[in-house]
Amino acid sequence: MGSLKRKLARTALKRTKKAEKQMAKKLMMFDMLDDECAACTTPFDKKSKEHAETWSVVVREQEKVVRLYCPDCWNKAQTIIKQVEEEDGKDNEAAE
Repeated sequence: MGSLKRKLARTALKRTKKAEKQMAKKLMMFDMLDDECAACTTPFDKKSKEHAETWSVVVREQEKVVRLYCPDCWNKAQTIIKQVEEEDGKDNEAAE
């Protein structure tokens, strides 16, 4: 049983180290965060708890791009995405 406990401990340690590396990588990208909405240029207050809770951040790790969106622009984008998906679904049904 001792070797099983050691194996589980090593596995947990590996997961922890991997998670720490990922978190460090994401925190480094936090410095790339803009001071305004990427769509409408509304200013973002980094000290505001409300802004931190309501604004959306999109991170593209491969491209090393961080974009910030205000709630209004984010909601508009989500609405447009849903409309496009619905139209796509209708087109696919019509094709069948």
